[in-house]
Amino acid sequence: MHREAVEVIVVDGHSSEGVPAATAAPRCELRPPRVLFADGSPTQRLLAEGLLSDRYRLQTVGDGRAALDAIRADPPDVIVADSELPALTGLELLEAVKAEAGLRRIPFILVTTGQLHAIQSLEAGADDYLPRPVGPVDLRARVAAAVRSRRMVAELERQHAEMIRIHEDSRQLELELHQAQKLEAVGRLAAGIAHEINTPIQFIGDNTRFLQDAFQGLVAVLAAQREALAALPVPAELAEKLARAAEEADLVYTVEQVPRTIERTLEGTRRVAVIVRAMKEFAHPDQREMVATDLNRALLATVEVARNEYKYVAEVETVLDELPLVTCYPGDLNQVFLNLLVNAAHAIDDVVKGTGAKGRIRIATARRGDAVEIAIADTGAGIPEAIREKIFEPFFTTKEVGRGTGQGLAIARSVVEKHRGTIAFETEVGRGTTFRIRIPIGGAPAPAEAA
Repeated sequence: MHREAVEVIVVDGHSSEGVPAATAAPRCELRPPRVLFADGSPTQRLLAEGLLSDRYRLQTVGDGRAALDAIRADPPDVIVADSELPALTGLELLEAVKAEAGLRRIPFILVTTGQLHAIQSLEAGADDYLPRPVGPVDLRARVAAAVRSRRMVAELERQHAEMIRIHEDSRQLELELHQAQKLEAVGRLAAGIAHEINTPIQFIGDNTRFLQDAFQGLVAVLAAQREALAALPVPAELAEKLARAAEEADLVYTVEQVPRTIERTLEGTRRVAVIVRAMKEFAHPDQREMVATDLNRALLATVEVARNEYKYVAEVETVLDELPLVTCYPGDLNQVFLNLLVNAAHAIDDVVKGTGAKGRIRIATARRGDAVEIAIADTGAGIPEAIREKIFEPFFTTKEVGRGTGQGLAIARSVVEKHRGTIAFETEVGRGTTFRIRIPIGGAPAPAEAA
C-alpha cells in the first residue's frame, strides 16, 4: 500500500467505526507522516490505531502532559487531541504548542464538544476541529488535509529558503562583478601610470649616471691641477687667491659629498623603477584567461605595492621555495595576496600602535603535491573565537569606518574557490594569525571536467 510521507499524532477520546478510504491519492515517500493522537480513553486510542496506523506512523498518549512531552521530544507532522484530556486539557495543550516557535506550525486538530467550543478552539489557534463523536471518515479526511497542509508549508519554507539563497548568491555575484570592474579600472590606471613614469625615470637614471662619471673626471682633473700647482713656483698672490676660492666653494666637502648624493639619487631611481615594475606586474589589466604564473614573483610585486601599508608597523620576511609555474588568473590572486597583506598590517598596527615597536609578517611558499601553498602569517592580536565563523562573510568587518569594508576576505575566498583551491586560517588570540592558500598547479578544471 502507498503511504503518505507525513507523520501524524492524534489526540482524541471519541471515534466511530468504519474505515473508508481517503479521498486524496497518497504520494509515495520514504517515510509516512507522523501523527500524535492524544486521548484519555484506551478505547479511543485503539480505534485511532485501527483508523490511522495503516497510513501514518502513529503515536498515542493518554494525557495532555505526556502529549506535550512527546511533541517536544519528537515533533510530529500532525497533532490530534481531545479537548477533555487529563493532566493538561486540549486547549491548554494547544496553547502550549502554539507558544513555542519550533512547534507552532504543526497542524493541530482539536476534538470538541459543540459549535461554541469549536469556535473557541479556532480562536485559540487550532488549525481544524472535529466534533464529538468523531466519525471515521471525518477523522481520516481531516488528518489527510492536515498532512497536505503540512507539506505545503514545508514546500513554501523550502522555496523561501531557496529564494534567500539565490538572492544571497546574486548579491555575492554582483559584489564580485563590481569589484572586478573596479580592479580592472584600477589595473588599467596603474599600468598606464607605471608606463608613463617608466620613461622619465630612465632619463633621470641615465643623466644621473652621466653626472656621476663626469664628476669623477672633474675630480681627477682638479687633483692633477693641484699637483701641477704644487710643483711650480706660484706667486703668493695667486696661491692665496686659489686657496680662498677653494675655501669659498667648500671644495673638500663638495668632492666628498657629491658622489654620495649621486649614489643616493641613483638608488632612488632604482627604487622607483622597482615599484613601477611591481605595479605593472600587479595590475594585469587585460588578463582574461588563465596563464602560467610565477607566484613567488607575484608575491614580491605585491609586497612592493603594499609597502606603504606595513612599513611603519612591521618587517616583512619572505621564505619562498622554488615553485613551478601555476596556471591561474594572476591579477585576481594578486588581489588576494594584497588583501591578506593589508589585513596583516592592520592587525599588527592594532597591537603596536603608539609603542614604536614593529611586528613581523612572514610570507612563505611551498609545493604540496599537485598544489602550491602560500602562507601569510602576522604577529597581530589574533581572531577572537566569537567571530571566526564570520570572517569570510561579505561586509563583515571589525575595522572602524573608512578602514575596512568587509569585502576583502569574502573576495579572497571567492577568488580561491574560482581556482578550485582552498583558504583556511590558524589563529591564537594574543599571538597572531596565519592564512594558508592552496592553489592547484594545473589550474581549475574545465566545467565538464569539474562536474
